[in-house]
Amino acid sequence: MNDQKKLAVDVLRLKPDSRVMDVGTGTGAILPYLAQRLDTGSVLGVDFSEAMVARANRRIRAAGISSKARAEVADCTALPYPDSSFDAALATFAFTSFPEPEKALREVFRVLKPGARFSVLDTGRPPEGRQRLRYRYLKAVMWQAGYTDISLDVPALLRKAGFRVVKQQGFSGSLAYICLCVRD
Repeated sequence: MNDQKKLAVDVLRLKPDSRVMDVGTGTGAILPYLAQRLDTGSVLGVDFSEAMVARANRRIRAAGISSKARAEVADCTALPYPDSSFDAALATFAFTSFPEPEKALREVFRVLKPGARFSVLDTGRPPEGRQRLRYRYLKAVMWQAGYTDISLDVPALLRKAGFRVVKQQGFSGSLAYICLCVRD
């Protein structure tokens, strides 16, 4: 797992008893790293793909963290969890692949407790400079791969969903950034 993903977890400042959701977990690569930070807490990875969730659950079993981690098939635009169920959430490179990212963000907001932190690691359009050419190429490739739009203004979408953005950090030589927000 790369340093950007580790930082996306670390900025959550998880408590040992936190209940955490990984939105768009895919194969669950980040779940063991999340679980290491929890004592009595738990982590839930959600993804719409049954195949990905099966791989994530195999990873969980292989890592020996089944007592505090699991993955489930769930539609992120209609999460099957009660309001205010989670203490924190994370999404790594997920929202650019969601057909309805705004609806998914509203759902994440709904299932987070007031005061919960939400860390989003994603890509976006660079303001200017050398990264522009790289961005145009990557946007075309990602579109062909089935991603909706890597030029989404995720911080604006987070605000629109009700989150308060408290930190945004880019990475040198990369189109990726972390956006940390709070559900007030």
